[in-house]
Amino acid sequence: MTEQVGGVTRLNRANVLADPVTPVVWALLDEAVLRRPVEGAAVMAEQLGHVIQLVDAGRIRVHVMPFGAGLHPMLDSMLTLMWFDDQPPVAYSEGLRMGRLHDAPSVIRDLQHRSDLALSDALSLQDSLVLLRTVAKD
Repeated sequence: MTEQVGGVTRLNRANVLADPVTPVVWALLDEAVLRRPVEGAAVMAEQLGHVIQLVDAGRIRVHVMPFGAGLHPMLDSMLTLMWFDDQPPVAYSEGLRMGRLHDAPSVIRDLQHRSDLALSDALSLQDSLVLLRTVAKD
């Protein structure tokens, strides 16, 4: 039952990007995410193809942090920064077995700074798209 509920949840999240009034989504992916095959090469190629379609359609922006960048400020966790029209910004950080919602302005500024620094070292949107296509073909 958990898998079915999880699958439904994933599909519901994916449908958010099909709505014409969706949030703006920028993703910063470590190159390791692209290079580590999960569920086999065919599944990885399909997943990368889906991401490429979303980028091509202008639904999301994806930047890849290349291996050559070395240590970067976002390497130790996953971070989601969220801004709203009618609410203060929040951030959600996640690590092994824990996640935390942050709403303190000073923490949000620090996390935004880390994100900005990491994004400045990432590949451009176009270079990231080229890498996504190359890895999907391989």
